[in-house]
Amino acid sequence: MQRIIAIVGAGIGGLSTALALARLGCVVDVFEQSPQLREFGAGIQLSPNATGILDNLGLTDALAKHWHEPDGLALISGDSLRTLTRLPLGSTARNRWHSPYAVIHRPDLLTALSKAIDTHADCRVFFGTSVPVASEEETLDALQDISGNRPDLIIFADGVWSRKRDSLPGSSPAAFTGHVAWRATSNETELSRLLPQGYIGSFLGPACHLVCYPLGNREAVNLVATTPGKPLKNQWDQAGDVKQLLRHFRSWNPQIVDALGRASWRAWPLFEARNTAWQDGSKTVLIGDAAHAMSPHAAQGAAMAIEDAVELAHCFRHEGGDAAAAISSYIAKRQPRVLRVRKRGDLNRFAYHARGPIRIARDLTFRALGEQRLAADLDWLYGYRAGKG
Repeated sequence: MQRIIAIVGAGIGGLSTALALARLGCVVDVFEQSPQLREFGAGIQLSPNATGILDNLGLTDALAKHWHEPDGLALISGDSLRTLTRLPLGSTARNRWHSPYAVIHRPDLLTALSKAIDTHADCRVFFGTSVPVASEEETLDALQDISGNRPDLIIFADGVWSRKRDSLPGSSPAAFTGHVAWRATSNETELSRLLPQGYIGSFLGPACHLVCYPLGNREAVNLVATTPGKPLKNQWDQAGDVKQLLRHFRSWNPQIVDALGRASWRAWPLFEARNTAWQDGSKTVLIGDAAHAMSPHAAQGAAMAIEDAVELAHCFRHEGGDAAAAISSYIAKRQPRVLRVRKRGDLNRFAYHARGPIRIARDLTFRALGEQRLAADLDWLYGYRAGKG
């Protein structure tokens, strides 16, 4: 019997899940509130635990012409410009973790997912649709009215401000982290010259840090500065006041400050969802940011949503299409993994933004680790393969 799946949200997590389930032969209906497919024009890092999944979903050929595989990641002092440590990527990532580490423009990833979805006759996307989040039965009825199909499984992939999550007993609304991500795309080459050739750069300073990398085949550099800030409005894309940004970088190297001052910035307040329920009833489950939005300090937000997609599809197949059993198995597998990744992000935030004696100790620790020990410390993260076993 062919199973019918409803997915609420057509972002990276929702479309990855749709593709994973469509490849199992399921009928998949995706419901998106926006009138058309859209993704904010920022860059995204795809670590090997994500690119391995995208390869298994048949997307590598479509993505490889758009992404860039950096030779490594360098952690660099924001004032002295001294390299504190390097993480080898490039061929090392392919050999050690069996998949590439890539950076890509978000819309290019979303477009590849959308085109792959279009190849499946039993997979449809309904735009401009608002799905009720009251009871599971009411949601089932509403989805059937829209699509003509009554779902066997409902997946909410509706993001960090998920209406479904907020409606669940025991779940807390998304909470502001106290940080703002400032994003810019620039043709500025000055920052690139401060990096080891072919590397992603992460410049570290008190209370903030700056990430810099090329955007695939585009003649552009992606900049992400994370600083303390206020929540402002609950939306990702807001005009950023460069004077406000530069106040956080007053003590940084003048070459960085000058380059930041020439870019045009957008401000994205960072929210996370820590204390949440992932399930409602016997047929409804949350994935991605709707379930476990986290700060970007481990660069794993999209990767966790992509892992969710194949893990849920694997559990659904393993449980013979029994929604309740699949949801239970999925949650049991994913929650410990997500918690460990979240803790790594918390540790990175503490280390990247360190001040005073803690900063000195951090720098000594980074230099003592060395490249190979640093890579080995990430085997559990980058070498993980969701949907196996």
